[in-house]
Amino acid sequence: MVYTALVKRLDPQIEEEVTLEIEGIEFTGFSFICPYKIEVGKSYSVSLGFTILNELIIHEIQGDKKEIERIGSGYEYYVRGLLQEDTIDAGLVFTDDDEYFSDYTELESKFIEIKVDRISVEFLRTATN
Repeated sequence: MVYTALVKRLDPQIEEEVTLEIEGIEFTGFSFICPYKIEVGKSYSVSLGFTILNELIIHEIQGDKKEIERIGSGYEYYVRGLLQEDTIDAGLVFTDDDEYFSDYTELESKFIEIKVDRISVEFLRTATN
């Protein structure tokens, strides 16, 4: 899904780190694809994914909670929401580019929680400024 993201912060030390606000939700992610220079205070078209560095931790949760919760001050997040074939809707829709969810078809159309090592942000070719 394509979103318009406001850039809130760029890290001067870690080139890929970016803090964004999308639809009132603020989070820090990694811009793994950025075909142009981005600036704080401007808005850009993005799509979202996630990175799992070690083991995928996924389980069904009770209720219909959709949220992104930062774990400590690092880059890890709990992503809670509705699992579909290749996405999770946590208020923002994250795409499963690495096909992790294909092993969890029994959880499709259920609310789940996954722990991600970082949120991946792809800045799309069309800037919305």
